[in-house]
Amino acid sequence: MKYLIRSLTSIISPSTAVLICLVFSLVNCQERPVKQVFPGLTDEEASIVFTGILLNTGFTDNRDGTVTDNIAGLIWRKCSQGQVYRIANNDCQGIERVTATNPILNIGSDTIRWGATPLAYCSIATQACNTLNVPQVLIGSSPLVISGESEAFRSCNALNDANGAPGWRVPNPIELQRLTLGGRNAMLALFPQTQEEYYWTNLSRAEDVIGQTAATVIFEQVRFGEIEYRTKTDRYYVRCVRPR
Repeated sequence: MKYLIRSLTSIISPSTAVLICLVFSLVNCQERPVKQVFPGLTDEEASIVFTGILLNTGFTDNRDGTVTDNIAGLIWRKCSQGQVYRIANNDCQGIERVTATNPILNIGSDTIRWGATPLAYCSIATQACNTLNVPQVLIGSSPLVISGESEAFRSCNALNDANGAPGWRVPNPIELQRLTLGGRNAMLALFPQTQEEYYWTNLSRAEDVIGQTAATVIFEQVRFGEIEYRTKTDRYYVRCVRPR
């Protein structure tokens, strides 16, 4: 690993090289002249590419519809909820699509979302779908007299019966943000057809006394990886996770 990192530090920007040396506690790792590795890419753009590679070495594509986060000890669904995994292509395009020869085939199929289904955090914008104690996390039954139902919880929980692997759930914000650390291109290599939209986490906003909002992670390009609190009855996308 040290030899790999030292090789990378010779072709990325000096500032990034110093950062990598500090993170991995390397010795005899000095700043070196910057080389332009890819025609058309600036030095800083090349730095971003290689930093993304380093940050994604902790993930393993199992090529069975799941991705393992070896550092966090988690297994992720490769596809967003509603999408269908294609093992031959290792992607999430497993739905029929309209073709020129058969224009009425599966009318309504979405070749952008590929079946990804927006889901609500809760059917009502209250604390009805999460615990009342901090951290306020998504649960299957309401702790209040007023009942609520979570499409997001139900979608992930249903996987526990479908394939026998226990523990499928909606991720917390830190877990979901980890998928964005290497940059959007690196994330898409592991999680194809990810939507440029909000993805729900399991965390209700504790400062919101009424309980109207919960945390999402943004996967669109401009604000990639940011956390934003959204109204629980809004429908956004979900990626399920379980312990390894």
